[in-house]
Amino acid sequence: MPGQPFSWEGLDKFKRDGRFIAHYPPNVKTFYSPDDDVHGLLQTLLASAEQSIVLNMFGYDDTDLDAIIKSKLKDEHVFVQMSLDRSQSKSGKTERQILAAWDNDYFGNSIAIGTSSKHAISHLKMVIVDGIYTVKGSTNWSLSGEQKQDNELTVCNSAVVAAEARAVLDRNHDFMLKQMAAEAAAAGDGKAPKTAGKRFMRAAEAGGQRRAV
Repeated sequence: MPGQPFSWEGLDKFKRDGRFIAHYPPNVKTFYSPDDDVHGLLQTLLASAEQSIVLNMFGYDDTDLDAIIKSKLKDEHVFVQMSLDRSQSKSGKTERQILAAWDNDYFGNSIAIGTSSKHAISHLKMVIVDGIYTVKGSTNWSLSGEQKQDNELTVCNSAVVAAEARAVLDRNHDFMLKQMAAEAAAAGDGKAPKTAGKRFMRAAEAGGQRRAV
């Protein structure tokens, strides 16, 4: 079920002073950690998703945001596509546990873990909600990144900007899926895995609860 409708006009409440400065661009809103409520903004936007969530995220260990993502992963009416940086997916226990609990095999879900197309880190911190709202900036999805570190997060209300960003995120996702399939084939299992299955197995072995696929 969708959350409350996302109110573009109501974003002032997430600013430290409860308002934006005069003459702010009408379709762009910028927030700064630790002054503004970046965490609350992300929760509200993700919960409002009714059609799709497409993200490419470097650091991902905010359990509050992950809980919202998981609820959307279980909703067959919401398409969820996640592209995650490989170095981060293997870095800490919290991230391994999160990986082990995703419902990648459900209808309308696609999760990939890998590198950039040039085999470097995938350093984007971007999410597109319902093909309209594009979130980008320096903010990793962690309470430290959202509430303690000096970070910037910008939300753009434009289907055109979202379409441009979506093309980039889709290409990144496609590369990661093929990268994972090639690695599975090289390992000698004779067939391509379901998205990120091998890494979910490693996560489960490291302490997660998800059944291996």
